[in-house]
Amino acid sequence: MDPAIATPTLITSAIALFTITNPIGTLPIFLSLTSSQTPAQQRRTAVLVGIAVAAVLVISLIAGNIILQWFGIDITAFKIAGNALVATIGWAMLVAKPGGPVSVKPGESPVVVPLAIPVLAGPGAIALAITFAHSYTDVIDYVLGGLICVIVGVLVAVIFFVGPWVSKLLKQTGMSILTRVFGLLLLAIAVQSIMLALGDAFPGLFAAGGQSSLLDATSTPTPTPTS
Repeated sequence: MDPAIATPTLITSAIALFTITNPIGTLPIFLSLTSSQTPAQQRRTAVLVGIAVAAVLVISLIAGNIILQWFGIDITAFKIAGNALVATIGWAMLVAKPGGPVSVKPGESPVVVPLAIPVLAGPGAIALAITFAHSYTDVIDYVLGGLICVIVGVLVAVIFFVGPWVSKLLKQTGMSILTRVFGLLLLAIAVQSIMLALGDAFPGLFAAGGQSSLLDATSTPTPTPTS
């Protein structure tokens, strides 16, 4: 196991992945797409969506790096781009920016498209899975990363399973508050990840111990008085 991976890192990765999938914020979409289904069908759809999300994330975890190497994309650039995308999603959640309409044709199942992809396991979640796999390359790390993906899928299934009851309990105001809280957490995690990636891309940007900054690097040095 990579010594750099520890419980806080795993917890942070799990929180970030759960937040970017945002099953709470997307619960109204699930309820809208399954409004014509019976309660039993809604519960079955919820379970299938959780399985689909877990499958997409695990595949991204395992094959993501191979895809990056195939296209010659540097992981640092991918981290910055991916986390920038995550930040925009977090900001949209924080300010409750409405997304485009999501719908399916009559008779089609919404499980894989659009619920699993791209509503839940979209580009941001896939980017997080790939960057995790690149940072922690041991077998046990992949197992732990896969476990996180499965746990997120289970949580998605559970939240959608009880979605109708949650919606009635929290009402519109409560759902809006929860969405904003998750948006703020996601935005903070994304900004921190971008800062770390910038530190990798520009090693001289930050001095050891965090004493220096970009402002310090561009400021004019004070001349030393001579005796």
